[in-house]
Parts: sequence; C-alpha cells; structure tokens
Amino acid sequence: MTSKLSESPYWKPLWMTYAKVPSIAVCRVPEMTYASRLSPNTCVALDHCCGDGKFAQLVWGNAQWAAGCDFDTKALESAQKREIYTRTDNCDVSKRLPYDDAAFDLVFNNSALEHVPDVDSALSEIARVLKTGGVFAFNVLNHRYFEWWDIGAQAEKDYRAWQPFFHAWDSATWAKHLADVGLRLVEVHGYFDRPIAQHFAKLDYEFSGASLAHRSSTMVDRYHRFRKVWRRVWMWQLGRYSWQTAPEDGAGYFIKAVRDA
Repeated sequence: MTSKLSESPYWKPLWMTYAKVPSIAVCRVPEMTYASRLSPNTCVALDHCCGDGKFAQLVWGNAQWAAGCDFDTKALESAQKREIYTRTDNCDVSKRLPYDDAAFDLVFNNSALEHVPDVDSALSEIARVLKTGGVFAFNVLNHRYFEWWDIGAQAEKDYRAWQPFFHAWDSATWAKHLADVGLRLVEVHGYFDRPIAQHFAKLDYEFSGASLAHRSSTMVDRYHRFRKVWRRVWMWQLGRYSWQTAPEDGAGYFIKAVRDA
C-alpha cells in the first residue's frame, strides 16, 4: 500500500481550504478517501457530529443528507447555509438523538467519537436510529497514535487538554463496544504508519495548540509569517508520505459496522 498524500485528488483542495492549519490537510486525506466510498445521497443518511458541514461538502459536493447533528450551534449555522442537510439538530450525541427508531440507512461520523466521553451511550443511540441492515461508518485515531507519540509526556498531557481523547482504542475494543449495542464490525481499514503519524502529531500539537489553546509556537509563527513559501514547501514535503496501511499497522482506522436485527 503506497498511496502518497500528493496522489490524492483531495490534497491540493485541502491545502487551499486549510492553509492556516496544515495538520488538518494531512489528516483529511485518508478520512475523505475512505468516506468517499459511502453514498449518502442514495439513502436516508445522518451526518453525526457534522460540525460546519465542510467535510461533507468537500467529499460529496452538494449531495443531500437527511440530517446533520452537532452540539456546536455556530457550526450548525454554517452547516445550514451549505444547504446539504434537510434538517440540522443541535444535540448532545451521548443523550437521546432527536430522531425516530430505525430512521436511517447510514450514519457517518468523522473523527469525533474519540472526543465523546460517554461513547457507549452515543453508540447505543446510533444503533437505535439505524434501520436493520443499516451501516455505521466512522474514522478514528487509535491507540498507536499515542503509543508512537515522541514529543514528550508533558506535550501529550497538554495536547489531550485541548484535544480530549477518551477512546484511543484498538479494533478489538471497538468491535466489543459496537457489539454491545447490536452493531457488528464488518470492515476495518488503516492509515498513518509510524513516520507520518509522528510527523502529523508534531504538526497538530503545534497548530491545534495555537488555534484552540492560544499557545505560542515558533513553528506556527514562522509558518504564518512566510505562509506562501512554507505552504509550497510543506505541501511538497508532506505529500511524499504514504498514508495507507494494513488495518493493524496504522494510527487510524476507518470502521464500518452493520445493525443486525
């Protein structure tokens, strides 16, 4: 598996979209590549933790979703303006979702479940709103992301303070928690081997720290001071990384599960 970031059709658009936070451009390539295998426009689909809808629109264009939900009211206002959701709902996904039982054929979540403290309640609600035979698909970083962390214990502690990770699990643990609510794991795909996972962690520590925690960063300051130059250099350097891995060789998973009867 040798797909390079630069070979992805999403790479250049992502650098245009996330020029201020290049770590997001890096992580979005595998997330969007795997997510693009889904077809929300051909079924009744829920964008679970949809945020501002930018991810969905970058992957599926103006494909229509039956619903999008998130706890962030400002993000939902932006999502509504995209006109890709029939309805948007402000809610805590770990509590009862505002949808009927068996309402959806597909529920998709992009890299948000690891940030939900009561993930079992969230999974239970996802199972409740899925039809029998319905699909739940999600991207998530796993235990190797922190096992491979190489920038120090204090940096990890600080990072987890502004990027809370409650569930950096292996696939067997995800399979168990899914099974407990009636969801059967059917596919696992991997991304980010150790070199790119460590490079991404360094970038995300610096850039997310600056944007979320207002932490000073020499790297971020230098990048923004000479952004036009550094964007081209970093786009070329990072683009050489291969991102696909076997399921248990990477720091991230794309997981699909099915709602059994």
